[in-house]
Amino acid sequence: MTTTDLQDRFVLWREALTQKHIERYDEVEISLVGLLTGFHSVLVGPPGTAKSMLAQDITESVTGANLFTYLFTKFTTPEEIFGPFNLARLKEGVYERITDGKAPTAHIAFFDEVFKANSAILNACLTLMNERKFDNGTRRVDAPLISIVAASNELPEGEELNALFDRFHLRKKVDYIHEPSNFVRMIRGQEIEIPTFTLDEVYKAQAEVKEVAVGDDVIETLVDVRSSMQMEGLIASDRRYRQSVGALQAMAWLHGRDHVNDDDFRIMEHMLWTAPQDIKKVSRIILGHTNPLDQEANEIIDLADEIAGQLQSALLDANSRGKNDGNADQALTKQGIEWFTRCRQLSERIKKLETKAEKAGRPMNRIEQAKDRVLRVAREVGKNTIGLETTELKFKGRA
Repeated sequence: MTTTDLQDRFVLWREALTQKHIERYDEVEISLVGLLTGFHSVLVGPPGTAKSMLAQDITESVTGANLFTYLFTKFTTPEEIFGPFNLARLKEGVYERITDGKAPTAHIAFFDEVFKANSAILNACLTLMNERKFDNGTRRVDAPLISIVAASNELPEGEELNALFDRFHLRKKVDYIHEPSNFVRMIRGQEIEIPTFTLDEVYKAQAEVKEVAVGDDVIETLVDVRSSMQMEGLIASDRRYRQSVGALQAMAWLHGRDHVNDDDFRIMEHMLWTAPQDIKKVSRIILGHTNPLDQEANEIIDLADEIAGQLQSALLDANSRGKNDGNADQALTKQGIEWFTRCRQLSERIKKLETKAEKAGRPMNRIEQAKDRVLRVAREVGKNTIGLETTELKFKGRA
């Protein structure tokens, strides 16, 4: 299979962004897929998780495009987003805005703290996002908008904001960096050169994405995913499933392929959930149909997190009893041996997953996440319960 020069450059762009934005593999893909499909994406998470930095790196990489960036507050006025009224036209009784440099004239927009938008702004935002139109006075004008990348510290509350949330095709909850080694990389910093693209190249890339082949097997898998979702009471609109085909094509193209395969379905994990409690259910269903290896890796991560939670509770309990409570120390050591053994068992499962993934030529990213998580939890267990500074867990590729 041959790739186009533009496709190769986009692949390098994805890789550069992933290197710079540590533990933001999915977030990078979501944002780039949004650009390639004309979809809107939103990253939701606590302050200081580099949501805005990633969005800005992507929006500023497109030269020749009109960019609009704004930090919303509950006091943000329509004039700040859509432009002030034209006073000359206002004297003629026409309520028309001067939109130059504002959202209605932007090709790419970054909305920070988007869910702080008030009702005076929401309706115009919805029309702009959904129809690429802006009602300016008596005229409905076309907007050149390609994609909005948004960030928020919290999920929306209330019917009006939920309508805005629905306009974001791609959603991702973002957390702080998990793994100590990645945290060290972040602290040290690194200079990564981010490629740039012209606006015309983005349009050309969108055209190439539409030519990516979608086989009958892909459609059959989509039907199966929808059926499984419905059986668990997880309902997504027909429109969203139709849009997911474009996202699958963009994922394939972004990974240097000219056809969709099962690996591309992971983008749908970020399209089909509405409530946070449904995120893991959606992921389990999609991976169950397309990548059982990643599904098992997710299960291992959950089990490691469960051990970490039990460890934290046990340490708090031991501290509340005091340092001289020998029974508490013995109980903690006993629990530590049990947790450490479970970590060893999880590490063996990971080794088997690695072997299967390598033979099948499947992506290793989620398996690597599981490996790092188990190793980190095992180290904490060893250090805090049985006096080991490091574990003897052996992972493939590790010393």
